[in-house]
Amino acid sequence: MLCHNSRMAKALERETNPSPALSLRSQASAAFRVPENPKISLRPSGFSAPLIEHDLPLFSQTKGRWRIRAHAGAGLSTVLMDFVAHQLAQGVPANEILVVAASKEAAARLRAGIADRLAGVDDADFVADNTMVRSVHSLAFALLRQCTSADIRLITGAEQDGVIRDLLQGQLDAGPAALAMWPEQYRDAIGFVGFARSLRDFLLRAAERGASPDELRELGRREHIPMWSAAGDFLEEYEQVMSLGSPHNYSASELVSRVLEHPIEDQGWRIVVVDDAQHFDPKSAQLVETIMQHADTAIIAGDPEQHVLSFRGASVAWLENAKVDHDLYLDHVYRQPKAQKMLASSGAREHLAIANIVRRAHLIDGQSWKDIAVIVRSSQQVASLRRALLAAGVPAAVDATDVVLSEQHIVSSMLLALKALDRPLPLPDVEALVLGPIGGADAITMRRLLRALRRAELAQGGTRRALEILGKLIRPSEEAEQIFDEALAKLLGPREQGILERIRGVLSAGAKAEGVEGTLWSVWEATGLSEHLAAQSLRGGATGAQADRDLDAMLALFDAAGDWVERRPNGSVQGFIRHIEEQMLPTGVRDRRIEDPDVVQVLTAHGAAAKEWKTVIVAGVQESIWPALDAGDTAFRQAAFVDLLDRDIDPNLPTSRLKEQLDEEHRLFHLACTRATEQLLITAVEDPEDPHGQPSQFFEGYEAPLFRAEGDAAEPETAASLGDGTRLLSVAALVAELRRVLSDETAPQRRKEQAARQLARLANAGVPGAHPGQWWGIGAETSKSALPVQSISPSKVESALRCPLNAQLGNLAGDSSAMSIGTLVHAYAEAISTGAPVNEARTLITEAVEAMQHAPSWAIPGIMADFGETLDRLEQWLSVHNAGDTLLGVEVPVDVTLPNGVRIRGKIDRLEQAGEAINIVDLKLTKQAYAKAKVEELPQMVAYQLALRHGEFRDGEIRTASGDAGIEVEGAVLVFPKQGTKGATTREQSKKTDEVLDHMAAQLPLVLEELRGPSLRATANEMCKNCSLISVCPAQERGRMTNQ
Repeated sequence: MLCHNSRMAKALERETNPSPALSLRSQASAAFRVPENPKISLRPSGFSAPLIEHDLPLFSQTKGRWRIRAHAGAGLSTVLMDFVAHQLAQGVPANEILVVAASKEAAARLRAGIADRLAGVDDADFVADNTMVRSVHSLAFALLRQCTSADIRLITGAEQDGVIRDLLQGQLDAGPAALAMWPEQYRDAIGFVGFARSLRDFLLRAAERGASPDELRELGRREHIPMWSAAGDFLEEYEQVMSLGSPHNYSASELVSRVLEHPIEDQGWRIVVVDDAQHFDPKSAQLVETIMQHADTAIIAGDPEQHVLSFRGASVAWLENAKVDHDLYLDHVYRQPKAQKMLASSGAREHLAIANIVRRAHLIDGQSWKDIAVIVRSSQQVASLRRALLAAGVPAAVDATDVVLSEQHIVSSMLLALKALDRPLPLPDVEALVLGPIGGADAITMRRLLRALRRAELAQGGTRRALEILGKLIRPSEEAEQIFDEALAKLLGPREQGILERIRGVLSAGAKAEGVEGTLWSVWEATGLSEHLAAQSLRGGATGAQADRDLDAMLALFDAAGDWVERRPNGSVQGFIRHIEEQMLPTGVRDRRIEDPDVVQVLTAHGAAAKEWKTVIVAGVQESIWPALDAGDTAFRQAAFVDLLDRDIDPNLPTSRLKEQLDEEHRLFHLACTRATEQLLITAVEDPEDPHGQPSQFFEGYEAPLFRAEGDAAEPETAASLGDGTRLLSVAALVAELRRVLSDETAPQRRKEQAARQLARLANAGVPGAHPGQWWGIGAETSKSALPVQSISPSKVESALRCPLNAQLGNLAGDSSAMSIGTLVHAYAEAISTGAPVNEARTLITEAVEAMQHAPSWAIPGIMADFGETLDRLEQWLSVHNAGDTLLGVEVPVDVTLPNGVRIRGKIDRLEQAGEAINIVDLKLTKQAYAKAKVEELPQMVAYQLALRHGEFRDGEIRTASGDAGIEVEGAVLVFPKQGTKGATTREQSKKTDEVLDHMAAQLPLVLEELRGPSLRATANEMCKNCSLISVCPAQERGRMTNQ
């Protein structure tokens, strides 16, 4: 049987290959018609489950209203599925049974479970007019279509969020009159994403409770809460906009409220079963109650201890307070996993230990990857855990609905290709396209490509940047043909030429297509990624899991394109791109999987509801993360609103909700810990030096044996808990251990010989890192010669004293954006200090800095406004200091040799006359001004004072003094234009004594020796967190190599 994504790739081709005569939907509808009453025949399969008639009153006395509550793992859903299957097997028509779940995922699991039970029963065929198992929102949608002739459509949360943000942006653009509906203190926040998100959540809670715009306005007026009235005004505007077009768009919450506005007739359902009733909001409960009035048997089932969706408007009141004839409680828990707790000394060790345990569960215990799950509290924890598992060779996947579609790597690359069809891409996007899945270049190939383009440009006397040429070259045009001449072709290797040809082929295919779906399909087909990803998916493992994720993302993109065309038949490709990029919430995914992928699930505790696995790891249970408590309320006072409507609590009374939040967090932790059937592991980090390194109170309170992660200080029970393995059970870790033993001089000879034999076997099998030729870390130095460091710059003295490794190699990764902007500001200061027109210079530097920004588009105006204020402060300071005749020079070169032979070279930003002495001025572009004590001891300025003491000022430069007398220095001034209320902040360094300068002069020879190497000392310090070398620094835990 093919892997599911092989079939998905074929399904994608079938669904997205456009026909010149028919749209995708009309083509599908023209191909076949679904019979009115399809007959479903169930046959035994490998997935059939036994049908059990439980010894419960429900199975012998079915009539009446039932409430069934149960502990997690007590088989509540199993009882419901057995009950429904039993009724069908006894001949009850499927049209008379309705099963309602809280979500479409839960409905799919119930539907599959019922089918599996009937698959092994003879003569279990039945006829169904409609879907028997539905989510509550699917049910509302079906009923609303019966009640109205209007064309209706369910929109996703991401689409609704986009509409709300568009309306708010429209109010901002319209000006004060449109903003008058909002309280004045909140008007400045209307353009922020957080405000739109809070507004959407509030409107959803209002819809779930049937509050109309008029009722919101009245509540706001009555309770003296202006934001509720403003939300009512906005809701009225939102409803008017959503009702303008066809179809009418409704969110899931609005569907339920809308259908309740109509009389609901008897649909013929005599048995109504509700699972997970604790997840229903009040309006959903009201809808199901209305349907239950016509039923002979009504079952409300749930677990109050799993009530964890209050933030989505769910209420346990219906489950607890509904009037019933019979009450059942299932108290026998079938899930009895072996539970343990693990403490690690750091997050990295915790992730490594989790990966090790997962691999051992799969390789030693024989569990399938899909029978293992890692559960965390917050979605922010998912990405790092998934990366750690993939790095250890564990195929890990996250729920597609947890990821924003445009943030998927393959989707963002496809969007770049679509953008390039219409207009030239910005240079950062050109680089991203070439390095992404479509271009397929790696960093080395990219460097070779850019170098060749630069050489070709220089040979023709041009001055364009290589990336600029590349941006023109990838787009099919006459200009690209002119650029790609024989001279350039000779400079490019086959690999580089193949990348250019592939990208141009993709863009050429897209340019010939028409329509959004046609263009998207043409681009996708031309990439050849469908076959490539399908092949990777079939191989399985970590690479296969990523291929699965990419194919899922592409299916979601094609679904989005189909929905877009359905709503906007004449919509443009660029409009579709904006639609996708503006979505800031995860998009619902249509699951076409034939079978579940064999991957480890990494998901949040909320996403784990109603699921189970053999092995579950509840990770990252820290006090700062779990429980997640929020003492405040939103700007819309959403919690107070819900309390008023649900429990009639006065919103103006001082109320603490911490107890309720803590209870819900405890229920959420309980839910996560009850997902395992065989093995449960709860992990946390205990690190006194980390502010977040305290285990949660939930971790401490859970009764289970405790052990330390491998590599930490072991407790007595560690060996029994983890077996004899002390390393990650992976090929890379095995090779590392064998190499470590072989290079250990203290290891027994027999052990070293055995390691050598095993390494030879692995090397013969082609395992990376096993052959001695690949042991790059243990060879001798390539050179023992000292580096040719003959001078030192004062700006490097401080970093050299702090960490010679960083001082010498820290800039190898290239200048950062901040460094480049700093260089431009220094050039700007030099220009206007030497007479350049201020306005012209300011325009040039502003354009340059704005072109360098890689921030989101919404953040750039704020960044540029801050930069403008920096220039304002700098100009104000310079206008004062340029007015007189004290300026001696700007960007003054310094080249002075001290008596001890040390040569100081650099540039002083400004030299100013201060009476008979000279002042050194230095511009600093840091966000915060240095403390006065730090400035007083700043080595850079002390080194400049030392250079001037032994130098003389001639021809605009500081040179070595011809005699004994040097320059009289008044001191140094540091100017911080990024900070200051009335102008740039300044700090002064006093004139240094001869003793201080002599001490600096004595240090410099030692500093030069440190910088010459060949060994460079690494020292941990307070600046390590900003160091580009931290991942390879031997002074850092994550930078240490195996040969150390």
